[in-house]
Amino acid sequence: MAHKSTAQKTARRDDDRHGEALYSFSYDMDDVNYLNAARLVGPSRIQQIVTVSSAVFLLVIIASVYNREQPLYPATIAGFMLFFACGAVGRNWPSLRERYVARSNLAQGSAPGRRISVTAEAMIVEGHDGTACTYPLAELKGIAEDSDGALAKFGQRRYVYIPCKALSETRFRNLVKMLRERSG
Repeated sequence: MAHKSTAQKTARRDDDRHGEALYSFSYDMDDVNYLNAARLVGPSRIQQIVTVSSAVFLLVIIASVYNREQPLYPATIAGFMLFFACGAVGRNWPSLRERYVARSNLAQGSAPGRRISVTAEAMIVEGHDGTACTYPLAELKGIAEDSDGALAKFGQRRYVYIPCKALSETRFRNLVKMLRERSG
């Protein structure tokens, strides 16, 4: 019961500070949550598209080399360059996403603890060190989710990560549904 009264006091404090909080939860932005959030930033299908493109460029190279009547050296050179570029992006896609996220607001600061309050108008992210960022839901660009959590995308490297374990399953689904309806 002590846990419930603490949660109620925290909810009342959030209501006083930010307006009526529809959802409120805390979590630590540890390495696991950070990597889960990074997975949601760029879809994995981009890696598949780049891999298929690499195979197409390989076919262009082969076709241009076997054209004995009129060799297409510029096409071969361009095909080689694009083949290697697509191959490098495809192999390094997870690390490229992690580097991108490292320059976003999701990057771990000195205090990894976060408290999220969701009102009808905004998502407020508070650090345990007292810093707070407000993200208006009118600026919500989209939401990506998987079995580990959801990522609200506000554009310009501004994200709010919602780990599934921070809320009950029903509250998590309801929050994601609300955010999907509000996204532009």
